[in-house]
Amino acid sequence: MKHLDSIAQAIHAEIEQMTIIDAHEHLYPESVRLGFDVDALTLFRHYCPGDLRAAGMKPERVEYVLSDEFPLMERWKEFKPYYEKISNSTYVRSAHIALQQFYGESSLTDNNIELVSERIKKANKPGLYEKVIKETCKIETCLNQGQDKNNIALFSYPEDPLLTPVSWIHVNPRSFNDLKIHNEVLGRDVVCIEDLLEAAHTHVQNIKKDGGVGIKFFVFPMSKPLMTEAKETFSRIEKDRDLCLPIENPITNIYYDAVLDEAQKQGLVVCVHTGYWGDFRELTPSNAIYMFDNYPDIMFDLYHVGYPYVREAIMLGKAKGNVWMNMCWTYIISPHFACDALTEMLEMIPWNKIIGFGGDYAIAEKIYGHLVIAREVIAKAFAKKVNDCSMTLEQAVSIAHNILYFNPKKLYGLK
Repeated sequence: MKHLDSIAQAIHAEIEQMTIIDAHEHLYPESVRLGFDVDALTLFRHYCPGDLRAAGMKPERVEYVLSDEFPLMERWKEFKPYYEKISNSTYVRSAHIALQQFYGESSLTDNNIELVSERIKKANKPGLYEKVIKETCKIETCLNQGQDKNNIALFSYPEDPLLTPVSWIHVNPRSFNDLKIHNEVLGRDVVCIEDLLEAAHTHVQNIKKDGGVGIKFFVFPMSKPLMTEAKETFSRIEKDRDLCLPIENPITNIYYDAVLDEAQKQGLVVCVHTGYWGDFRELTPSNAIYMFDNYPDIMFDLYHVGYPYVREAIMLGKAKGNVWMNMCWTYIISPHFACDALTEMLEMIPWNKIIGFGGDYAIAEKIYGHLVIAREVIAKAFAKKVNDCSMTLEQAVSIAHNILYFNPKKLYGLK
């Protein structure tokens, strides 16, 4: 850590020894991961595909090169030129850190790709999560939104004590096709607005029953729910089954009112994905102001500090007593942004409302890569506050410990 100043090095040394709570992951159960046909390119399957597309690779070719259904060397030949183009990305840096730590190579080459593949296959056995998550990362538990081998959402992980469920709420009911997703909750077809609301309440109750500590959804806009308008809109999509409603509409308003009402009754944290993903213009953190104001007894965990709407998100953490700032994903989006955001939050937001780390990965080894970067950024941000005399070294270490462990543990009621 020679690139860190002496204060940052001292803080970093303390952070490295801390047990942490990982506040957001997308891990498969270990048994599902062990059933995958892994190889050297497995470490590039999550988030790196976005960089490959940004570098000019066609989406169907991205899917091909990162698939396990075709010969490795054929895929490597096509992957390699784009791999070189994205080598500057923090997504790739995270993969490289994991590659070095667990498989002994700093990057992939023509000479080592088959060797790395052999090592990953050999390591893909029971105990992988224990080794990576608990022993190497010092993570006590991961707040996890996981799926099975068919990418169907799971709501509990009885065989994986390192995974604590934070479960996905079904897609916005904006069309008749969207409504079908809620049929499985009821065990019958959703044929009226009352059925949809029953599905919303039942779904949240089931999450709590299965050990969930939170629910998650995208931060779409919401306004006052009105039953009459919701019924009229339901009739419209029932008559025109190809109709797709706007992001905010009477059905989604009344649906999320039911979800939030039940989450409040069940004492679940509500996690909202903000910013970066798809058409991020639809995911601005300010969309959630109605929720924050009208459900004051719910604790909201605002993911990704709203990137690219960073100051908007921080302002909500400053102004709203029931809003926490979650740094998950941020350090691999951009360490520079994450450092600036954390530094600014330490000047604006009570430290008990900052959640310090979430790997946000489906590939366990990459959590370590992200965590290495996060520790560096956190050390730099706190060193700035020590160097400008706004806190002591002891205070910096104590607050860092809180954002990495005690804050998420208290927010989610973990024992």
